[in-house]
Amino acid sequence: MTGPFQEAPPRESTPRLNGLDAWFLALEQPEQPMHTMALAVLRPAKDDFQTPTPITLADVRRHLACRLDVLPAFRLRVAPVPFGIHHPVFVEDSDFDLDHHLDHTTLPAPGGPQELDRLYASLAESCLDRRHPLWRITLVDGLDGGRQALVLEIHHCLMDGAALLTTFARLFSSEDTHLGAPVSGWRPDRAPGRWRLVVDALTRHGRGLAQLPALARKTKRGTAAVQQRCAESTIAVPRPGADTPPCSLNAGFTPERRFARAALPLADVKLVADVARVTVNDVVLSVVAGALRDYLERRHDLPDRPLVANVPVGMEASADHPRAVGNRFTRLVTSLATNVADPWARLQTVSAVTRESKQCLDLTGREVLGEWLDLVPPALASAALRRGERRRRRHPEHLDTNVTISNIRGPARPWSFGSAVVEEMHITGPPNSGVGVTVVVWDYAGTLLVGILSFADSVEAPAELAGGLSRSLSELVAIAAGAHLAVGNRS
Repeated sequence: MTGPFQEAPPRESTPRLNGLDAWFLALEQPEQPMHTMALAVLRPAKDDFQTPTPITLADVRRHLACRLDVLPAFRLRVAPVPFGIHHPVFVEDSDFDLDHHLDHTTLPAPGGPQELDRLYASLAESCLDRRHPLWRITLVDGLDGGRQALVLEIHHCLMDGAALLTTFARLFSSEDTHLGAPVSGWRPDRAPGRWRLVVDALTRHGRGLAQLPALARKTKRGTAAVQQRCAESTIAVPRPGADTPPCSLNAGFTPERRFARAALPLADVKLVADVARVTVNDVVLSVVAGALRDYLERRHDLPDRPLVANVPVGMEASADHPRAVGNRFTRLVTSLATNVADPWARLQTVSAVTRESKQCLDLTGREVLGEWLDLVPPALASAALRRGERRRRRHPEHLDTNVTISNIRGPARPWSFGSAVVEEMHITGPPNSGVGVTVVVWDYAGTLLVGILSFADSVEAPAELAGGLSRSLSELVAIAAGAHLAVGNRS
């Protein structure tokens, strides 16, 4: 893997949160923290006597201090605009204190997976302090086998999956060349005053109003094109809020969280994708669908209609410069075909609906969602979200989607943190607004690592759901292997 410091990128300038960034801030409530998290399990290096030499909190501090210049989001504080008339701005924290963002804890005995998962879930229950840059890293000791762990919390307003991957690639590196300046030598830019924020906000709103007619026309054309395609297509794409069946996955009213993780062989997923002639993402969606189907069936809570998934879709082009701040994505909505008992038929259905949903998304315009959110002031967004939350509590059957499933492409080889090797890393997104469980899947050094985070009243036993992922994939692998063998025998 090419080191992130061989060509240090220029400092990114993101003075104002875009609509998506601000939306994640508006979504946050005391019982609904909105930070993305990651669990990195570390294998400490050994000395000449083959004794593990664990890293210390001082090592973590030094490692971060040397890299802050290429981790721009880690020094940015969110400053609201007076009266909520426009999205907040990012300002460099004049009172930045690296130690405020670092913590250290030791697991209770025996330091196994259950203890680590409970600690992770407990950290997901508290909001980050908005008076400071919105991130935190906890060093965890006491894991069995002499291992350690890092738990990272980064507010979703700071970065999406693409920016997160860039940030992690720079953070989880052992290289000590081309590093940033020491913390003591850094001076923040002066933060804008209140009236400057107001004037800038009003100016931007004026520009936005000038763009509104063109955006409305583009949205109207896209909507008409999608309606025409839906009328002509034999494949129905689920409508969020209309075709989403209510079930226990969408309770989501408690601050308590549950976390579980799993690992799936990437080679098995690719085998299924090749034989079925579908994408890897189709297989991932179908594997999650199978696990959810079994989980809900055992609880006599499987809806007659198929579960509906929210799938984030990145808009980064391969030629774009690596981005480490901000959100730039849209979403597609697809069926998980949980009403289909046969796993191979379910896979084909998921693939067909997802392909059709992508076509509809392209007709609508992948950038349209972000463009509309850019125009909505936080005061209006917050009011709309709170009204929607009250409505959901009164009418829990009104749901946008059932589950969020993200698929991220990770590194080909394991990362490191100083002298320690990152054996595994699991990422989770924040469940919110009736979507009581999120599933994040990414390929890490040839293995698909899965992180499941849920409201405790939505999925009380995520470890059971995580175990179902392996069984769901095994069903597909058995069918694919049989088909592959049959083709081989015929040839």
